[in-house]
Amino acid sequence: MTDIQKLQAALEAAGINAQKHREPLRPENAALLQQWGVSEEVQQLLAEFSFDTELAIREVQFDQVNTLKKKLDWEDDFQRALQAGLLLLGSGSTGDPVALDIRDSQVGYLFHDYFWEEETENPRKFFIKLNCSLGQFFWNTQFVEEYPLDAYDAAAYMGADFTGYQNPDDA
Repeated sequence: MTDIQKLQAALEAAGINAQKHREPLRPENAALLQQWGVSEEVQQLLAEFSFDTELAIREVQFDQVNTLKKKLDWEDDFQRALQAGLLLLGSGSTGDPVALDIRDSQVGYLFHDYFWEEETENPRKFFIKLNCSLGQFFWNTQFVEEYPLDAYDAAAYMGADFTGYQNPDDA
């Protein structure tokens, strides 16, 4: 099953009519994805699943792709994550950002408390990678029992060194 098929299956299982919310990816947002070095496969996925609104699969929000340019221009946190090679594409049940690692196209969660409060730190310090693609991530969210819905759950699920329950300087 391809990533596109996995995300489509997750949307259908969540009762979301993708065609109803489909919105063509605007050229300025497509150009940013290319400029940032996002893989061709992820660019195609985001173009295919560009919607006119944010959508939720279980308790995980998938942001509107056509807001990338706006976020780049207006949101310091988005820019800071991007400088670290992390593209913010949604959020988990507790507000932890869902991030795509541009370097390897793997998805994970950022601990929002640390990410927002420790602005001088590299966001990667607070990133829990789930070692899966974007399509696989949303498929897992919908179909894998007890799949992480926030960074704390992700840290436990992955056996991460940094769990969010400790001083980030110890990680």
